[in-house]
Amino acid sequence: MQESLSASEQEYLKAILLVQQSIGSATIQTLAARMEIKPASVSAMIRHLAQDEDGQGAYVTHSPYQGVALTRRGEKVAMELLRHQRLLELFLADTLDMSWEQVHDEAEHLAPFISEDLEERIAARLGHPTRDQHGDPIPSREGLVDLADDIPLSTLEVGMQAKVVRVPDEDPALLRYLGTLGLVPGAWIAIEARTPYGDILTVRVGEATHPLAGELAKRISISAMSRQSAQVSRSN
Repeated sequence: MQESLSASEQEYLKAILLVQQSIGSATIQTLAARMEIKPASVSAMIRHLAQDEDGQGAYVTHSPYQGVALTRRGEKVAMELLRHQRLLELFLADTLDMSWEQVHDEAEHLAPFISEDLEERIAARLGHPTRDQHGDPIPSREGLVDLADDIPLSTLEVGMQAKVVRVPDEDPALLRYLGTLGLVPGAWIAIEARTPYGDILTVRVGEATHPLAGELAKRISISAMSRQSAQVSRSN
């Protein structure tokens, strides 16, 4: 990192970025919930990051009505850290054969400390990937992320199928569970049924069917371009 920020400060900026990407805006409360930190501690860090202490600009802005937002400077740091982390996740999984439920925490600890040279060597070794093994997009060196084709699995209609492109990676137990179901990036999934109450989906992965909570289906992404009739696919 070119910026002289602590690992904790960088993690706050990354958390703001991820909250903005998922729900559109960040508040002290949403950040506290995501990071499992008391709101008072979050408020203190946000006040610190909102100050222009070196004459090069603040990292965030904060107002009671617009919440917490990254400045250009803060977004650059957050994107860089996210690139480091997701490249490390893929490197640990592909090169060191670590399980996909282990790599998130390991990479998160290492990401603030690796150099730009090591980052580029890892990217080159992996063939300059655009997504990690969970399907999370890897920001480019310029800080660009393409999520245009990702939509929630919950939007898939009964009788349709699509390819899974992304799964939530924060909970190791959930990743292990999804792995046992075969719900991994690259898998084709079809919606067999949806309950009128309780929002439970019956999904087919290969020859097996499984119940899937609607809230979890919202956190799994499919490729919009891959949606098609399950009946057509079966006949081919």
